[in-house]
Amino acid sequence: MDIREIMGAILTISMFLMLANMIKRDHFDGDVLLNVPSTTASDPSTTTSDVYQDFTKMSRRWLSELPSYTSKTYGQRLKLCWNNSSPSKEEASSKGFVTFSLTDGPEYHVSQVGNAVLVAKHLGATLVLPEIIGSNGEKRAFEEIYDVGKFKTTMSGVIQVETRKPNETSSQTPADVKVPYHANHNYIMNNVGPVFQKTQNVRVISYLPSSAREIDNHMDPHSCWAIFEGLSLKPELQKKVDSVVGNLRSREPNGQFIAIDYKTSGLGASICGSSANEGMKNCYTTMEISSFFQRIGFLPDSTYYITHPTPDDSLRPLKDLYPKTFTKEEILQEAKIGETSELEKDIIDFHVCSVSEVFVPSKSGLFYANVAANRIATGRTNILLPAQITSSLAQDHVSSFIGNKDHPVQACFCE
Repeated sequence: MDIREIMGAILTISMFLMLANMIKRDHFDGDVLLNVPSTTASDPSTTTSDVYQDFTKMSRRWLSELPSYTSKTYGQRLKLCWNNSSPSKEEASSKGFVTFSLTDGPEYHVSQVGNAVLVAKHLGATLVLPEIIGSNGEKRAFEEIYDVGKFKTTMSGVIQVETRKPNETSSQTPADVKVPYHANHNYIMNNVGPVFQKTQNVRVISYLPSSAREIDNHMDPHSCWAIFEGLSLKPELQKKVDSVVGNLRSREPNGQFIAIDYKTSGLGASICGSSANEGMKNCYTTMEISSFFQRIGFLPDSTYYITHPTPDDSLRPLKDLYPKTFTKEEILQEAKIGETSELEKDIIDFHVCSVSEVFVPSKSGLFYANVAANRIATGRTNILLPAQITSSLAQDHVSSFIGNKDHPVQACFCE
C-alpha cells in the first residue's frame, strides 16, 4: 500500500466516523438517553440475580406485540421508486474514470459505493471497482467479496462499470477528490467536474459535509439502485451467511432469533458518554442490555446472536440470564464453516443483524444506521433501542428511524 492509499483510507474512515457521530446525535441519543443508571458487569454491588429480582415483577411483552411482526409485508423487499426503466440501454461513451476508496467493513461499503455511483453518473464516467482494504489492513479484490457480474448487469444503462485497476485503465494516476455524502449535482459539477475534465481520472473520498447546501436531502435514485439492487455478496460468501442464519433458526421451533450488536472495542467511556446530555448514555453494557430484555419480557430460552467475536467475561451478565446467546465464533465452529477472514466475519455480522426478527444495537454509529437501512428495505422494522425508561412495552423502544420514518433511505422506496 503506497502513501496515497494510506492517507486516502485514513481520511475516508475519519470522515465516516464523523458521519456516524452525526447519526448518533440525531437518532440514538433522542431515542434512548432517558434515566439510564450506570451499571457494569464489574460492579461488585450489582449481580445478575439482583437484575432478575428487579424485573421479574414487571409485565412481560414479546414479539407478537410489535406492530410489524404480523404484517403481511414483514421480510418482503420493498419496491424502489425508480426501477431503471427510463434510461436508454445504449451505453454512452465514457468521458473518463471514477474510482473510490472502499475501506473498513460492509457498513462503510454501502455508503461508499452509493456515493461513487452518484459521482460517476453525473460526470458521465466509467466506474472502476477498487480493491477492498479492511480495518486491519486486509486487502481483497472487489470480486472476492461482492458479485461483480450482478453489479455490472444491474448498472447497465446507468453507468459503465470496469473491474480493472485505475493504472490499467489510464496512464495517469487518479486525482483524489473529496465528495460529501449525498452530494448534489451542483456540487459535483462545480467541484469535481473541473478536476475530472483535466485528468479524466479521479478517486472519490467521501466525507461528512459541513453545509447542507452541498447535499441532497434524500438519497439519489441511482445510489438507491446501486445499493439495493446492484450490491450483492459473492454466492460463496452468501452461503456462509445463510449457513449461520440457518443454524440460528434451527434452534427455535418458530425459527426466530434476536441479533445484538455489541463489541467491547467500541464501548469506551469517551464514546458512551453524551456531551449533549450530561449523565446520559449513548451505548450500553451487557448488564444493561440484559436488564432491558428482562423488563420488556424477552424470554430466557430464546436464541440470541451477538456480534462480539468470542465468549468472554464481558458477556457473562447476558449469558447468565439468556444462556442461548451465541457469538459468531461459536456458530461458525458449530456450523463447520471453514476458514473465514476478519472482513468476512464483519460481513456475516452485518447481514445476520439485517435479517433477524429483532435487531438491538448497543451503540450508535454507521453499523446501526446501515443495518437499519437494510431492514427498512425488507420491511423488518423491529429495531429496539435498550433505553431504561419506565415503559415495559417493546413498542415504546422502537428506533426513531422506524417510528418517525426519518432514515435517509426512506426516499428510496414507494408505498
